[in-house]
Amino acid sequence: MNRRTPDRSAPEDPAAGPTAPGRSTGDRTMPQHSTAGLLPPPHRVHRAGETGLLAEYRDTAAVLAAAEAVRTLRPAHLLDLVPAEHTLLLRGTDPRDLPDLQALLAQLPPAAAEDAAPAETSVGIVYDGEDLDEVAGLLGMSAEALIRAHSGTTWTAAFGGFAPGFTYLLAEVPPGSPEAQGGTGPVGPPWEVPRRAEPRNAVPAGAVGLASRYCGIYPRPSPGGWQLIGRSDAPLFDAHREPPALLTSGTRVRFTPQRASSRPSATTAALARAAREAAAVPARLGQRRGRPGAESVRPVLEILSPGPLALLEDAGRPGRGAIGVSSSGAFDRGAMQRANRAVGNPGGAAVLEALVGPVLLRAAAPTVLAVSGARAPVRIGRRDEEVGDVALPAEASREHALALDPGDRIEVGPAEDGLRLVLAVRGGITRLTRASSASEHDGEPVPGADPAPDRSRQVDIEVLGSRSRDTLSGLGPEPLQAGDVLCVGREQGLDAVPVVAPAAADGPGSPSADAALRIPVLVGPREALLGAEAVAALLGTEWTVRQDSDRVGVRLEGPALPVPEGAGSVPSEPMLPGAVQVPPSGLPVVFGPDHPTTGGYPVIAVVTRRGLDRLAQTGAGTRLRFVDAADATGREGDGDADGRRWSPPAGR
Repeated sequence: MNRRTPDRSAPEDPAAGPTAPGRSTGDRTMPQHSTAGLLPPPHRVHRAGETGLLAEYRDTAAVLAAAEAVRTLRPAHLLDLVPAEHTLLLRGTDPRDLPDLQALLAQLPPAAAEDAAPAETSVGIVYDGEDLDEVAGLLGMSAEALIRAHSGTTWTAAFGGFAPGFTYLLAEVPPGSPEAQGGTGPVGPPWEVPRRAEPRNAVPAGAVGLASRYCGIYPRPSPGGWQLIGRSDAPLFDAHREPPALLTSGTRVRFTPQRASSRPSATTAALARAAREAAAVPARLGQRRGRPGAESVRPVLEILSPGPLALLEDAGRPGRGAIGVSSSGAFDRGAMQRANRAVGNPGGAAVLEALVGPVLLRAAAPTVLAVSGARAPVRIGRRDEEVGDVALPAEASREHALALDPGDRIEVGPAEDGLRLVLAVRGGITRLTRASSASEHDGEPVPGADPAPDRSRQVDIEVLGSRSRDTLSGLGPEPLQAGDVLCVGREQGLDAVPVVAPAAADGPGSPSADAALRIPVLVGPREALLGAEAVAALLGTEWTVRQDSDRVGVRLEGPALPVPEGAGSVPSEPMLPGAVQVPPSGLPVVFGPDHPTTGGYPVIAVVTRRGLDRLAQTGAGTRLRFVDAADATGREGDGDADGRRWSPPAGR
């Protein structure tokens, strides 16, 4: 199918460009015949980073069938499974998993009928969108006819992306119709609707829109360029519900027209929300009972000053990309693992990730912590004057266990080299205590004292199996603020604290402050679409990190890459951490841990895990060069920062 759709101008819009299958390093063209009893294999498979495969299928129906079949089999070491318009992303936990995953796609049995039966749901909609009349005119019908056609169509949830709970819905083609007989997939006229020429700065939550061949409901307020035809109060996403997304891949959806007067009042909406929360309580209680030591927490550190931005991060929440939830987690994962090992924690325990610093904390109980990530001095002010204060230079304190007594203060930073400070606390950060209001903390807190129970509340920071803050979706604990008290779990089962933790082989500024930082990448999966000239330019350019970089994406400044005509956008495809997207401007953006799970710009390369650790420490103005990790000269960048196989924490 060669239909063009409007080009994307904002990452949250899904409009697709021309289908452009390419060949990249590690690609495999699959046979096009189908073995009896098996699903047709993908017609091409691309390597996507160190642990991913991007499989291409002829249409969305084939993608959904393959995704359901893989999901039913639950192959070992499969970290995430993300369907999109024509592609399916499989992410393993290790490069050694890729041959098995590729063999599985080539000989994939369909899901059993009982497993493959799609769920069905009805979604209420008030047809009063700002663009209703304009869209009707574009489709050559009246507004009333559009309402009848839209509500009379069965829509299928194809894939998620953009935000948790946002689902791209495709109209089903009635059996025997010309579109179905022509083999163009489940979508046909009249739903080819262009995006708005100028995206809106704010689209309200619940807005129902059309763009390209899709229908979608905005789960939260955000910018967007879809044509709005109505609004819905459907509870699209609830982190305490299982599954969290109302519309999961394959769900069949019918829209039920409602009168504007039937829109629930604020009181009715509040009662409905309370009912949903009450229904979710058993699940939440079950989660807490299932976590060893979940009820045994100990307050150990009070935040006196969090610095510019302090977040809680752990190994993330992989496995939910299909519903628009990114893996998130610590940006500098190697630093998280080393800091945790220095205090005897499991490598994926929750840590504090702070920008630049200084971060000032006070011990509320005896504790042990370690600092990693950016190089920064550490100052410890002892409450016991006879012991005396301690000032440690960056190299003396980095990844060493530091013991604090109640009342001691510790100041970390500001960073001398690098961007993100990582602090691990023995026992792992499991909860925090937060003041009920800022006005209750006007005075200087008593050193070492626990917050008064009537002036604070315990916050359970675990969301969807992780304690990480996802800055794009807003999932996870809010950024830390002064007055927060960090609580840790039981120390039972933790390792002994080493006398001296092994220092990282390469720090934030390696190899030297004067040279450009080397960031290893694996070329592909869409380098063939962009061409050899673009790949050579990517690897041959010295790039500069822009000021507007963050955990969602690291934006780069430099000579624009050559983007061939028609290659500036692709049908929405799954994304993964480290993906180097090339928008029509030709200026690359490297996705961080809080990236959107699908995107419409081609990915020319994927940064390795070790490269992401380095990239996490690059502030504005940092100069860097990409090196091919598959080439002998770039092999020092391949693999984890500590050389070990990474796996998610138990129970995730």
